[in-house]
Amino acid sequence: MGQLTTVTAQPTDSARVSARKQPDWDRVPGGSCERGAKSRAMLRTLKNSVKRLIRATFDTGIKHGLKPLHSSVFWGDRMLTLDKAASFFDEESFRRSYEAIRGSHIYDSYDSPHTIAWRLHTLVWAARSAIAHKGDLVECGVFKGDMSWVVATMLGDKITDRTFYLYDSFEGFSPALSSAADYPDDPGFLAMASKVYSDPAIYAAVIKKFADMPHVKVIRGFVPDTFRVAIPERIAFLHIDLNSPAAEIAVLEHLFDRVVSGGYIVFDDYGWKPFKKQRDAENRFMADRGHFILELPTGQGLVIKQ
Repeated sequence: MGQLTTVTAQPTDSARVSARKQPDWDRVPGGSCERGAKSRAMLRTLKNSVKRLIRATFDTGIKHGLKPLHSSVFWGDRMLTLDKAASFFDEESFRRSYEAIRGSHIYDSYDSPHTIAWRLHTLVWAARSAIAHKGDLVECGVFKGDMSWVVATMLGDKITDRTFYLYDSFEGFSPALSSAADYPDDPGFLAMASKVYSDPAIYAAVIKKFADMPHVKVIRGFVPDTFRVAIPERIAFLHIDLNSPAAEIAVLEHLFDRVVSGGYIVFDDYGWKPFKKQRDAENRFMADRGHFILELPTGQGLVIKQ
């Protein structure tokens, strides 16, 4: 075969005029690009509408379908139980405390009647059990202070001779310790949650919430840096709710050895599926120290230190 020669055809004058006359359909109003964007927006709207309908149908089915068939139904925090006592609601002080914070934050996309009540009960039980031992109480990840407020209210005078340390940045996630890669199953979580947690009104509201509790110490800033500001010598109760693998491990590295034997550690996010990296890291940390985390149906994790 002979040598190939590349020839480039030159457009004629009429072809040039014709090309100039052709509209850019991706740019003109109603063009393919605009139509595509509108179609995607309509599809998202349709999907969201279907999701809301499914959730509303599920809520209605529980209320009108399951409740008449069972002696009790607990539906909250994406947890459904049938014929369980949920006897913590029988305690008037718990019921009042729960009702006081209910609605402070929408924790779930379902319209569930009991929201985070069982999570709160777990925390109150752990704190009550923990104060049989000497040591302070600690929460890392305070948000609006609802959970720690319920614990402090329920324990009342029993912890006024101790300090309840509340650590939170009130600015969202630490850029040094957290990234979207921490949530491969939900890459949009970091931006969404950080926006919620960074609300500038939250810090002042938390200070006001605990104004009549002088034994509660609110410490603002990113952990573990804030441990240089104040840190308890002994810890009886530790609640970790930072939604971040590196941040929660940093807390454990600084505080685990300070937790007394018999002390209670509660992980808020341990059992929630999107937090696999966090769960794996905490499992390794605890296993290296001869401890194993109990996963609870509430999504929490529990360790009683040996």
